[in-house]
Amino acid sequence: MRIARSQPASRQRRAAPLPWALLLLAGCSGGLRSSLPVAQVYVLQPTLAAPAAPAPSSATLQVLLPLAAPGLAGDGIVVLHPGQRLDYYNAARWAAAAPLMMQTLAIEALRASNRFALVESDAGPFAADYVLSLELSHFEAEYRDSGPPTVHVSLIGSLGRRGSRDTALSFHADSQVRADADRMQAVVAAFERATGEALSQLASAAAVPASAQR
Repeated sequence: MRIARSQPASRQRRAAPLPWALLLLAGCSGGLRSSLPVAQVYVLQPTLAAPAAPAPSSATLQVLLPLAAPGLAGDGIVVLHPGQRLDYYNAARWAAAAPLMMQTLAIEALRASNRFALVESDAGPFAADYVLSLELSHFEAEYRDSGPPTVHVSLIGSLGRRGSRDTALSFHADSQVRADADRMQAVVAAFERATGEALSQLASAAAVPASAQR
């Protein structure tokens, strides 16, 4: 009697997964051929107006991460079309989310104003005397007609002593700058100018009230 030989089990197990491996390879090779454009990443380095000579103060300040209006919390460069239709520029973004970028720039502007002995973010290790809360209500390029867009940057600030529910002062920093052309570089330049103007207003307004100075 002849006994039929069967294939080893190990060979059968290796042969079975072959179709799945082919599918995985097909999926991987397809992903390498993406035709999506590479996003250009932009940073802002605004020029600030020269601050007035500050009154001497030993007060310290903590700047909270700004609250962002709907649509402004990410790193997309926001476009507002007629009819209040919100969109984002294609293949372009900020180097960080808009609230974080604005917090960093606000801290730099307040440090340059020399109105406080120390200015830090809410991630800093020290308990500051005062806290500045910010609301980013506008940070978009708005198309109002057939020409280049107008960049609108707006910040609402409230300054108060740490641990107190009373607001020492409130202010509104706002700037609108029309881009020189309807090109990405020109729009970013308009963002830079509008942000610089708004931050200059913020640095001038945010100060310890005279009645509270030590």
